[in-house]
Amino acid sequence: MACGCAPSSTPLAEYARSLRTLDDGERLSMFFPLYTVPLGTLLEMTKIEPHEALKARNVWVEFQRNMGNAAFVSHQWVTTNHPDPDCKQIRVLQDALKEMMGNLKSIPVDLISEGQNINFKPLPTSKILSEPLFFWYDYFSCPQKQGLCEAAINSIPAYVDECSFFFALVPALENRNETNLITPFTWNSRGWCRLERSCRELSQNESWIQVKGPNDLQLVLGAIASIRAGSGPVGEGAFTVPEDRLKLGQVLMKALKRKLLWLLKAQDLPGFRFLLNQQAFVFRGLDCKLFEPLPGFENNHVDLDVSPLVAKFFYQNGFRSIWEVDSAGFSPLHYAALNGDPSLVQGLLMLQADPNQGTRKAHPGLGFEPGILPVSICCTFKNNEAVRVLISARGKVTSSALVHRPLQCATVVNNAEAVYILLRAKCRPEQNSFGFTPLDTAASTGSLEALEELLTNTKVSALDATHALHSAAAGSGGAQVVQRLVEMRADVNAPIEDIYKRTLLMRVLYTLKVLQHRFHKVTILSEVLYQAKGATPLMIALLLGEDDFAAALIAAGAELNLRNARGLTAADLIRRRSGPEFLLEAVEGKIQACQEVSLLACGWTEVQF
Repeated sequence: MACGCAPSSTPLAEYARSLRTLDDGERLSMFFPLYTVPLGTLLEMTKIEPHEALKARNVWVEFQRNMGNAAFVSHQWVTTNHPDPDCKQIRVLQDALKEMMGNLKSIPVDLISEGQNINFKPLPTSKILSEPLFFWYDYFSCPQKQGLCEAAINSIPAYVDECSFFFALVPALENRNETNLITPFTWNSRGWCRLERSCRELSQNESWIQVKGPNDLQLVLGAIASIRAGSGPVGEGAFTVPEDRLKLGQVLMKALKRKLLWLLKAQDLPGFRFLLNQQAFVFRGLDCKLFEPLPGFENNHVDLDVSPLVAKFFYQNGFRSIWEVDSAGFSPLHYAALNGDPSLVQGLLMLQADPNQGTRKAHPGLGFEPGILPVSICCTFKNNEAVRVLISARGKVTSSALVHRPLQCATVVNNAEAVYILLRAKCRPEQNSFGFTPLDTAASTGSLEALEELLTNTKVSALDATHALHSAAAGSGGAQVVQRLVEMRADVNAPIEDIYKRTLLMRVLYTLKVLQHRFHKVTILSEVLYQAKGATPLMIALLLGEDDFAAALIAAGAELNLRNARGLTAADLIRRRSGPEFLLEAVEGKIQACQEVSLLACGWTEVQF
């Protein structure tokens, strides 16, 4: 096997160089115009009318780049027939925009993004408002007639690409008529919302803004959102009309092809490899042939004594050696673990690839720190047959990685099968370097199936459950996690006392962030850690805008007047945030609305668009 060839000599590198002289890759086509409404018009709306009604009154305008900036609004429909019949969602967006025009000077980086990269910066609201702003919203921007609606659906990647900003409108809303609760978790689970979010990730500007309330906006950056709480591939999302799933493979492929070619043109080969090998995950559940961007393999004389599958993998990824490590610190086996094909992983192992080689650098696309094992990558993307192949080749199931150890990777994405495989292989459910156990990570992302698998195979105490409840409050676990942990005797009023004692790394992080906060460099993470000592799960949930989680805690007996070490109460936080209504009522001692919200959240049924 060749092992000393320079990366610049590969067909992939040559192809990437050839793209430099071309136009901006494959242009995304619009099959229906980008109809929008100006900011002023949006702020004046008192009801959401369909596209045809706005057309009759000549309200919307066809957006062109020389007009200013466009913003794409992604949202979960409140009912099957109308996205927002009572204007509750759009009113939150209107009030948030007014905050941006008034007191809100910047949008902070969300907790997960900041935890992955402390150098991420907040988004100044002046950047959003520096030019005229126009809004795309499906119900009034797209025709509701079938033929034209199909054209607009096929244009979604182009719409997202054309928009400078992407708003995920996700306030916690009750919908008693449909017996469900709409939350950030349910938005993440909807197939159409996943498509829109995925198109944003595949655009040149990956950042997006999560709007939980009028003064609760967060900037999401960095690692892929598809492995966040409640999320996943588009094809595995919830659809009211199952046949809709069949329409979306080619729509998503347009965005992916464009991003792959753009990465090649930018000479970002690690980024290209990451996305190329993520295809099986991205298109899981969709009927779509995977894209092979580098032509000419059939006529290429490969000088490796390997299977055609392995030879094609080396060709498409621009590798010459099994031992090669690219500038992102990934070897061929790490990308094969991401790819997930067990035959490919087996083929590389037969070439003496090391199943226990950790990554050498942090990977920005994944949000991984250095030292990640191939088995951890497989667990993250639910490539469970590849997990079995690695373990059979004596791959380790324990790791010294700071955060992403195999069981943590499996639980954070609700990969119950991988949890079972790892525990059968004698993987210990130990804490990571920041003191978080697999139970904590399962709770923090609402991974109930993975949590149950842990409970079946390990011993969990009430103290463990209480610790997990604090972790869930800091994540996006949802109300169902509260219910399950309370069943396990978690104490909903237990204060956090040991956050700065857990591990050396957590002590360092806690000390640095508290000092940062005291010097008025306030971030979401610094605020949470500053208020953490003595805080109850309810306080943490309120600090992070997890309103449905807070309602479930109150329904389970959480007290609102307990004080943390800074003298703050949960009631103070609710008043400071001005809502929502069911939490404001709880401050007055009326918890019936919170009980109803909790029941709706725990009995959530899959409805609407």
